[in-house]
Amino acid sequence: MEKEKNNSILKNIEGKGFGKTIWSPIGRAMHRYNMVEAGDRIAVGVSGGKDSMTTLNALVRVKKIAQIDFEIIPIHIHSNTDKASYEKIEKYCEELGLKLQVEPTNLSDMLFGEKEVKNPCFLCGRIRRGILYRMMKEQNINKLALGHHKDDIIETFLMNVFYQGNMKMMKPSYISEEYGVRVIRPLAYVEEADIIRYVKKQELPVVASDCPYETSENSKRLRVKNLIRELAQENKDVRSVVFNSIKEMLD
Repeated sequence: MEKEKNNSILKNIEGKGFGKTIWSPIGRAMHRYNMVEAGDRIAVGVSGGKDSMTTLNALVRVKKIAQIDFEIIPIHIHSNTDKASYEKIEKYCEELGLKLQVEPTNLSDMLFGEKEVKNPCFLCGRIRRGILYRMMKEQNINKLALGHHKDDIIETFLMNVFYQGNMKMMKPSYISEEYGVRVIRPLAYVEEADIIRYVKKQELPVVASDCPYETSENSKRLRVKNLIRELAQENKDVRSVVFNSIKEMLD
């Protein structure tokens, strides 16, 4: 009975036609950076967006097919003012045999209160990770899996070059010296367009974000994303060209 259930979960996760675009690049990234080891307790930051849901599925898939004994702990940081419900995420986690941990926070007040924040995306990420790190320490969790993908790595690199004058990288795997945990990004080699296709075809319970900054004309990330999209019209491989040029610096 348990074997049949596991096979059913694995079949639903994998779908058809995603071997080359989703599972192969995830496998390469995980292998190159030794992301999962026996005895790991891995927290997954599950926002409910397409990237975090795909990351969750990737880890569940590895657990089902690899002979590695590790734990997956999905955690959702929920803003008190967020109208989006996390019930769909919670139910989906249960279907995967996991229990979603929900941490309520007044995140929106910190970011969009009376005092204007110059870089809300950076601050939002830092606050969320701070909460995750605290919960990990309390539960003796040694790794944190985030849903950043290939496009995120490229965009972050170009943003740092254009706006900060440095070449800092969003690395697929690194140790947070401040908190003493390893951060892994299983989707590091996966393009966003392929994630979108996967999520739509598998009908994952994605929760739409209500963040006003994601579509703001003041978003530097959105400007860079649009620039890459424009360049891709001339050269469809521009993402891979940029990524391959910085790949050695990601280690």
